[in-house]
Amino acid sequence: KRGIKMAEGGGEGMDLETEVTGLLQTRRYDPEILPRLEAYVVQQVELRKYDSDANMAVMKLYQFYPERYDERTVARILAKALMALPATDFLCATYMIALPRQAEHPLPLLAELVRLLETGMFEQFWARASELKALRAEVKGFDDDVRKFMLSVIARTYSRIGLDELARVLSLEGSTAAEEFVRAEPFGWKVDPAAAGCVVVPRSEHNSASAAHSSAHRERVSFRTIVASRSLFTH
Repeated sequence: KRGIKMAEGGGEGMDLETEVTGLLQTRRYDPEILPRLEAYVVQQVELRKYDSDANMAVMKLYQFYPERYDERTVARILAKALMALPATDFLCATYMIALPRQAEHPLPLLAELVRLLETGMFEQFWARASELKALRAEVKGFDDDVRKFMLSVIARTYSRIGLDELARVLSLEGSTAAEEFVRAEPFGWKVDPAAAGCVVVPRSEHNSASAAHSSAHRERVSFRTIVASRSLFTH
């Protein structure tokens, strides 16, 4: 794979991920490594990679050296942390941001988006996320990773769900797009041959009890209720 080359002589061509690993082992609290760590954040954004340890090291350095704080890097790190839900990286990162800076755009909106996801308010999430079009476009895979989180939540309660409803919840253009997205993900969801327009969710310890209920009852279960119980295990 191609890495970002070092600007300094002697290490040119070194893979950036390997370089950052070495820097964190030997100079983790040296603010002079920030340019390389920040470049690594950009690489993660562009290549759909995620390195929680490196990103938390950036936030810790910003906490220790507030004059080096870079708001664009922080926004990227928080966006990647949101994409890593249900991991608690987002919460950990925000603890290292000074209170006055937490009010700076887009941090309050990102925090609200996390809250909406963790409380299952998925349609409201997409409505608010529309205000972050530039960041979502910059951070590759943002929408799809959020949709994967939503699917994992749905799978905890639903044994089947209509494609039209799934498309609405995932903010996809119609049932065909929802079917294509589900087929592309390794979750084992399958289109129900006995019920047109529905997908079957693999049985699990979480949704097997729901399978005993009628389809009509399942359709009335709110996603907010689903995740309200889930969130107890993610903090």
